[in-house]
Amino acid sequence: MGKLKTLVVGGKGLTEKQEKFRKLFMYLVSGGITTVVNWVCYVIFDKTVKADMPVTVFGKEISLKFIINQIVCWIIAVLVAYFLNRITVFRSKGNVARELLSFAGARVISFLVLEIGLYSLMIWGCVALTGKPIDTPMTTFHIFSKTFDFTYEYLVKLINSVFIVIANYVMSKLMVFKKQDMVDYNAQAEKPEEDSPEKEEANA
Repeated sequence: MGKLKTLVVGGKGLTEKQEKFRKLFMYLVSGGITTVVNWVCYVIFDKTVKADMPVTVFGKEISLKFIINQIVCWIIAVLVAYFLNRITVFRSKGNVARELLSFAGARVISFLVLEIGLYSLMIWGCVALTGKPIDTPMTTFHIFSKTFDFTYEYLVKLINSVFIVIANYVMSKLMVFKKQDMVDYNAQAEKPEEDSPEKEEANA
């Protein structure tokens, strides 16, 4: 239990190299959990909402359904990601409101650029390369007597998630979590003890 806690939130027994590895590992775990949450929300929304809701923008027809789906999943994923990153990766003691606003702002950038922009571009590229509709099943899974079609759209969503995880880590480190707010066990361990009254008397 103690080792698991050290892995999740760190501890004084870790060297600087081990701490860097721990942070990277926990970021990947946090990113994986966030991706799963995002993915599950996306699939549930996709399977629940049947209307495609096509709209025309600049002469191009796009699905309003997938944009709304992305927004809903994004909000849920951002909340999950923030608290996982704050507690396990950066171990921040900073102001939650400030960090959450900065975190959300950074995620808005990645959302617009990657989850909407790059995602739409990848969808278009996939259709152009395969010549098939984006909802064409690549394979079908049978889970508990239920069938689940893994479509080209889901493949694009999965690939897009990799770019998002990398970009979000960089922005979190640069824009959200301040170094002075992070708990550094090594610095605490190396901090010299203040002279106690007993030591002062011994030195007198």
